[in-house]
Amino acid sequence: MPYSHLFVKDKILCSCNSINVGEAVEFLKEHGIKNVTDWMNSDIQCVGDKCEACNEGGTENDGLTLAVILSQVKQGLL
Repeated sequence: MPYSHLFVKDKILCSCNSINVGEAVEFLKEHGIKNVTDWMNSDIQCVGDKCEACNEGGTENDGLTLAVILSQVKQGLL
């Protein structure tokens, strides 16, 4: 998978809320989140509510965004 180095469980996805990729994937699967808006509005796992870097270009400006993770989960790749 191209860019597979981005999809490691302990990589930070949302630095403001200290959410890593593994936690995000587990949350998305467990709660059946289908879109980024529902994820951002969740009271259980807060993401994208402070600086919004995780929703725009990635916390490390690497393109690893909420939408990318959600897409990978929907496709069964994560």
